[in-house]
Amino acid sequence: MQRDIALMKRTLFGQRRERFEDPRQGTLFDAVVVGGNDTDNAAGEDDDPAETGDAKSSRRGGRGRRVIPESLPRVRRVHELDEAAIPEPLRGEQGRRFLKKIGEYVEWEPPKLMVVEEFVETLAVDNDDATETAMVSAPRPPRILTCFAGPSLLAGLATHHFADHQPYYRLEEILGRSQLEIDRSTVCRWMIRLAGELTPLTDLMRRLALESPVVQADETPIKMLAPGTGKTQTTYLWAILGDKQHPYTTFSFTESRARAGPAEFFADFRGTLVSDAYVGYEFLQPYSQGRIVLAGCHAHARRKFEELHALGPTQHTATAMGYFQRLFDIEDELRDVSDEVRHQQRQLRSRELLTEFKRWMDEQLETLRPKHDLRGAIQYMTSRWECFERFLESGAIPFDNNASEQAVKNPVMGKKAWLFFGSPAGGAAAAVMYTLTATCRRLRIDPYAYLRDVFERLPQLQSAASAAEDSTYLLPLLPDRWLAEHPESVLPMRTTESNNKAVRRRNQRTQRRRALARANRKR
Repeated sequence: MQRDIALMKRTLFGQRRERFEDPRQGTLFDAVVVGGNDTDNAAGEDDDPAETGDAKSSRRGGRGRRVIPESLPRVRRVHELDEAAIPEPLRGEQGRRFLKKIGEYVEWEPPKLMVVEEFVETLAVDNDDATETAMVSAPRPPRILTCFAGPSLLAGLATHHFADHQPYYRLEEILGRSQLEIDRSTVCRWMIRLAGELTPLTDLMRRLALESPVVQADETPIKMLAPGTGKTQTTYLWAILGDKQHPYTTFSFTESRARAGPAEFFADFRGTLVSDAYVGYEFLQPYSQGRIVLAGCHAHARRKFEELHALGPTQHTATAMGYFQRLFDIEDELRDVSDEVRHQQRQLRSRELLTEFKRWMDEQLETLRPKHDLRGAIQYMTSRWECFERFLESGAIPFDNNASEQAVKNPVMGKKAWLFFGSPAGGAAAAVMYTLTATCRRLRIDPYAYLRDVFERLPQLQSAASAAEDSTYLLPLLPDRWLAEHPESVLPMRTTESNNKAVRRRNQRTQRRRALARANRKR
């Protein structure tokens, strides 16, 4: 009971980071340090002379000088001399006047709204006796919704709600400050209608994602108003991620967590599914008769040991965390290599370490009492050992399922603001919108630029499609293909943030290996 209370307090009030730094790590293992020999000379313990200034700044945690991008529109503001303030000796025509730039700053202007009045050119021709008039008008381009909101306004509302997590009542207030009153229920209906128009596109993204030989999946609960009761019920959004060749993060909505959901999502999938140990996923392997194989998430397995270590560190928990640390270090080093190289290095470095870890866990099961807390964490892995060693079969199989966990953070962050779905139609619409915005985030695309272009072009592509059932007309709107045509819509801050994070992680790993090497030398 006390352990459960402590764990609940840590979940509610403790830090979320699961970092493990054990000063005794040098005494836990006798094996050679994983990842190379950083122990050859003392100079290796200092800063790498080839390390760039940005990398050093990132390692120190400092921030570089912010440069205002040249792409922003610029307005010149000149502060003129007051003739009366010019000293008498400096007055006269012999002086030279010029402008000296003293600085620059960024101003904010609230969003602008404008009304577009549509006209069509019309030609009218009377007959000879002026009794009849023939008229012809220019065609009106099709629109994604027939309402008083244009594509850019709809894209802005969708971006603010599904990418920036603004609830509808806040969007109502923001528009009200610009003298435009739109009821939140109207915006909600617009999003549901938009989702209906966008469903063929997201269905195509889901089909392509499931063509990947390896996919990742996770789910998150979200409350929904139960019809006619005034109470809420628990529904679910399921995230399915394709591989690098099919870089789509797709969402599906169900009103329960029953295994019928995964069975439907993966009805046509053939390959490896990386997931947690939820029974709905584990059911798929025997159900599919070998068409689907499961790969376990080592981050989930590590978390069970980390919780025990956080509540009360022991030699057992420290040893288990040390094994995980070494395995994750190997994966981190292999993050940017090809699948073939990663597979080869896993055979050389990870397989032996994983076998040693399994041997250690089997030894603990022989000595631990039946109700020992550590036994549950160990059995979580040993009972599914085939899944946890699946990553050794291919370099394309992820070591963990963190990518899908990060994907479900999109609706998780949103539900903290808007709290619940209003109806099943709202949940299904959210799945469509999160599919588009989460994929934009994955590819570092400006979601507003993408959605605005899709809302403008989709009706035209639909009207020009030769067959309603043919989805080839949607191919230019796939986020990765759209990005190839609009490289200017990449968010550079996301790329910079990711690169800086990689540098910090690499430096921390290097320092840890050097500390371990020093401890081994002292022994």
